[in-house]
Amino acid sequence: MIDLTPFVGKMNDLDTHITPSPDFYENVAGKEAGKFYADMCRKAIEDMSEAEKESVPEIMGTEATDYNEKTVWNLKGSGAAGAYTSEGRLKALDYMGVNRAFVFADPALQMGAFSDSPMGISAMRGWNDYSIAFSRTEPKRLLPVAILNTHNIAAALEETKRLLKAGIRAFVIASSIPPGGGSPAHTNFDPLWAMLQEANATAILHAGGEQGFMASDAWSKGVPHLGFETSFRHHGEPGDTYMMASFIFSPQNFLATIILGGVFERFPRLRFAVVELGSVWFAPLAMHLDHVAKIFKHRLKGALSMSPSDYMRRNIRVTPYRFEPVGDLVERFGFDDCYCYSSDFPHPEGGRTPIQDFEKHIERLGQRNAEKFYVTNAEWVMPETV
Repeated sequence: MIDLTPFVGKMNDLDTHITPSPDFYENVAGKEAGKFYADMCRKAIEDMSEAEKESVPEIMGTEATDYNEKTVWNLKGSGAAGAYTSEGRLKALDYMGVNRAFVFADPALQMGAFSDSPMGISAMRGWNDYSIAFSRTEPKRLLPVAILNTHNIAAALEETKRLLKAGIRAFVIASSIPPGGGSPAHTNFDPLWAMLQEANATAILHAGGEQGFMASDAWSKGVPHLGFETSFRHHGEPGDTYMMASFIFSPQNFLATIILGGVFERFPRLRFAVVELGSVWFAPLAMHLDHVAKIFKHRLKGALSMSPSDYMRRNIRVTPYRFEPVGDLVERFGFDDCYCYSSDFPHPEGGRTPIQDFEKHIERLGQRNAEKFYVTNAEWVMPETV
């Protein structure tokens, strides 16, 4: 039996989001991109059925100002307590018993900020400006994750310098974008890895960054049980069946490239996290890359001094979904230093009881492993830098 009491107030959450109401979007994304996304939200409301409009106060309403079981855990979207203001988020973390939390942008904004367009750059800078302001409320606990558009490496480097100077220490990049049109393991991208390592900052892959990795979106078309529309009202459903089955390919490709490409050999203190992309694939990928490294050991001589799985244990942390069998994974494969707690607050797929949901899966691993999962494993990617 796990006793969660010692972890209250000490837990670290690797995945929370800002979910703004339409009226607050310009604060979060800047004037140009903010107006675009606010108008998109308002149009979505207009197109809802009368039955669906009953959920508008929750999913696109004003942030609640009371902090209780309903407003923190049961409400989802911009109506939740602490959905989009820094002061509110800090109070919500207190209620949840969380010490420190990564804070990501709204998924639509993140995907837009990754695009190779002027709007993409505008959305990126708008969110990053908000991140700087957001963190100032309590920089040791609120850890906003800046977005890096890597289509142009020089621009990404300049944005990273600006943000590091302002105190930001976490950066999400798209797993589907070859930086500057080249490999993330190429020396052209080394200045970014070096900059992050020197600053004790963390590079992150997050759900939404895999968009465009698949060359076609036809694989699930015409098969209703594979591809279907999801709704905020369907709490806990993480997209459609095909998306859930296939979106893991992009982060695996990215990790395989940088691990075998020697990035963690050249930058041994580089902190890396994979968030909201599941975890059942993580240990099998390590086993596969170890096998590949043995096949090509003569070519990798001088590029790698350890097995790929050892780099993964040392440098990477990953967040399971609340419905994944974390206990089974650890017992079968190990990697007990890599799995970390996340709530996905205030998104519906995070569920209403994520702490307890994970507890059921890891209970048999014992108190020490529970502490690692909820508290200490995350410290590698959330270092004290302020």
